[in-house]
Amino acid sequence: MFKIGEFSRLAQVSARMLRYYDQCGLLHPDRVDHFTGYRLYSAAQLTDLARIVALRDMGFGVEEIAALLPCFGDAAAMGAALRKKERAVRATIADEQTKLERIAAFCGALEKERRDMTYEVKLTSLPAETVLSLRDTLPDYQREGELWHRLCRYMAEVGVACDQGGYSIYHDEEFRDQDVDVEVAVPLAAPVEAPPPYSCHTLPAIPLAAAVEFAGPYDGYAAATQALATWVEENGYRMTGLIRGKAIASPADVPSPADYRTQLQVPVQKLHEHGEKIER
Repeated sequence: MFKIGEFSRLAQVSARMLRYYDQCGLLHPDRVDHFTGYRLYSAAQLTDLARIVALRDMGFGVEEIAALLPCFGDAAAMGAALRKKERAVRATIADEQTKLERIAAFCGALEKERRDMTYEVKLTSLPAETVLSLRDTLPDYQREGELWHRLCRYMAEVGVACDQGGYSIYHDEEFRDQDVDVEVAVPLAAPVEAPPPYSCHTLPAIPLAAAVEFAGPYDGYAAATQALATWVEENGYRMTGLIRGKAIASPADVPSPADYRTQLQVPVQKLHEHGEKIER
């Protein structure tokens, strides 16, 4: 029998962790001396401890380790458990890789914002436009590209030409993490027949709109939106409708995301100095 310090040296596991495994029920001492209270371990327990450490280092939790220890003689059960853990670890790696990509993109956006901090917001009027559109509920905003692919594929099938850059319209009254209501639309020179789920309709004219352009990948949307909101607030206007994006130069026009150009548009109305709308 070995005292806890001796067993700790043999196993290269701290006495603190041995006490923890005892409290968790993973590895109790072989016996406890009734007179001294010393925990005493046997040489045979080194195998059990090595298995506990191995499973811990693979990412298994205490409850999982407790369930797996009796399975070391069952190759099929151990294999199934290890394959399940492998899938979970790979999923975690993929999630972390996505986070790394987002960090890199955000750093790039910060650098671009540092180089070009000026957004020129303009007041303009927007004419009514005939559009061919596709509107659907998507799992999240990142899936908008799927709508564009469907719409462009349909347009190619029926031979409809796009008059100019398309629109992205977000119909939810507030930001949603999932199940988002998105419409993509392309202007047409003339109306066409469009079977559901496609629609040919007219985007109404907007007598007064605030508009701002930004260049580069679509992750610049947030900074441009902030610039637009700041301008609206500081200049005594209020938003009266949905923000929409208009593609000035899109993936269909230019190969590099650095060359994308997007204009954000939102209908606005002037306020009195006390905050009331001025009717127009």
